[in-house]
Amino acid sequence: MPRLVDTTIRVLSQEPLAGLMPTADLLRLAELLDGAGFAYLEVSGGGVFDNAVRRGVESPWERIRALKSRTSTPLALALRGRFLVGSRPVGGDFARRFVARAAQSGIDVFRLHDPLNDVDNLREAAEAIVDSGAEFEAGLLYGSGKHEALVDAAKRLPELGAARILLNDPAAVLQPHRASELVAELRDVSGLPVGLYAQGAGGGALAAAIEAARAGADVIATAVYPVALTMHRVSAQAAAQALAGLGLATGVDM
Repeated sequence: MPRLVDTTIRVLSQEPLAGLMPTADLLRLAELLDGAGFAYLEVSGGGVFDNAVRRGVESPWERIRALKSRTSTPLALALRGRFLVGSRPVGGDFARRFVARAAQSGIDVFRLHDPLNDVDNLREAAEAIVDSGAEFEAGLLYGSGKHEALVDAAKRLPELGAARILLNDPAAVLQPHRASELVAELRDVSGLPVGLYAQGAGGGALAAAIEAARAGADVIATAVYPVALTMHRVSAQAAAQALAGLGLATGVDM
């Protein structure tokens, strides 16, 4: 059965929504989400660190630790390959220290992707994630290259220690039927579970999520309805209800 991942706190903590909700309210929101039955809560990423540096209001590390102290659901951090959370590539030693610090601060799952699906650009950070004992989930971006390159990249991810492939559609170009086909194909060629991160207006992301789940996707990224509506993400409420109607209960407490 598919599980839902919640990305609400990360999305609320980066542009264009950053600063609209006080940190105290975000922490109360985390406590509510913690009891809802999500597989994990993605609470930070590059955009969150960028915003924290620009606004200078609080440390992104302190926010992670505060969230960890109030939740028991695993917490996740999104990383941009060799760039981690910044705009310049970093060396292996820096990547190891960054990942180790994130894990010590409370991150249990790392979602790591390269914008061009270059698996070699994931290697150093992937090694650091595996060494930290955290879960490494490898993102593959749809629409950034040829189909053959996507499949070839998927074949190489097990050797890096990836626990799961996450098919990521940031440009909202993944059609529902292609989501179904790719989930099955990437699972077959890699031997790994496959999940979906999709976005898009007009219900396209929700349709892709439903078809991906029907094809066996084991996690679907979502956000609570107001954030999903604003930022064109998959609504957790809508996905949970639709999948339950198909006999694919997600375990989320509405």
